[in-house]
Amino acid sequence: MGEFDDVEELSFQEAVEVFSLYCKSKGLAPRTLQTYSYALEGLRDFLTQFSNECGIPTPNQLRAYIVHMLNRGLSRQTVRVRMRSIRCFCNFLEREGIVEVSPMGFVEIPRVPEEYPTVLTEDQVKRLLKECKRNTWFGARNYAILLTFLDTGMRIGELVQLDLEDVSLQNLVIRVRRGKGSKERYVFMGRALFRAIRKWLDVRGFSTPERAFFVTRQGNRMNIRGIERVVSEIARRTRLNEVRVTPHILRHTFATHYIKNGGDPFSLQRLLGHSDIKTTMIYVNLAGVGLREAHAKASPVDRILANE
Repeated sequence: MGEFDDVEELSFQEAVEVFSLYCKSKGLAPRTLQTYSYALEGLRDFLTQFSNECGIPTPNQLRAYIVHMLNRGLSRQTVRVRMRSIRCFCNFLEREGIVEVSPMGFVEIPRVPEEYPTVLTEDQVKRLLKECKRNTWFGARNYAILLTFLDTGMRIGELVQLDLEDVSLQNLVIRVRRGKGSKERYVFMGRALFRAIRKWLDVRGFSTPERAFFVTRQGNRMNIRGIERVVSEIARRTRLNEVRVTPHILRHTFATHYIKNGGDPFSLQRLLGHSDIKTTMIYVNLAGVGLREAHAKASPVDRILANE
């Protein structure tokens, strides 16, 4: 047993509070905490339909909750995200001795059919970038934002947290200090992104006390909603009606074209900040023929035997 001896006395809500304190002490990202909280609140609301004094859920109650969510019309992906959060909660209860065995150990989370993300073609990327009027303040900034997504694969939450000192034009490197799971990593810029960032810094100026890299005209750090508006507005003006354009789709586009152009999945994994190579391998499948072409150019045996 762990430090909790009176396991029978611990209600569901008390267990949630203990779990919440644990997550905060680990310094988990606010979005992760919010995801856990939302999932557990939904489960609590479901359980209190049957009893005001609900305890730790049983496997059958968890299965009933899955059916309840699916019957309400929630997507299998949404159900999967919520149940994964609940699994983290139940695993914590087992580790701490609050329950002997995690009730989620007997529950199968619904699978989601494998779907490949949407990516932009080279022509669509060119049309999107062409729409930015780079000779204006906003145009220079927005062009740099688009290229940062497309040349580094950064997440939107990482991009808005960039500070001036995180970007080194001399070394062509960008430090991502607040990545997923609070992990730090480095991404790199090509010649086009280097020129775009240098132009942006020229028009941005350094008089504002805000150290944020991407700022509004008033000098304030841009937020996620502001970045999303920039991307969607440029896409609207470009009239890319055949595809939805979001910061995350730009990240998918970077990853897919990186593999198509000869990049390897292991270096891509580090650039994207993926903890599991399986997540990265989806871009290998997306690259398709491009990957075969890259192998044809880089085949070690063909190069070794080239003169025989």
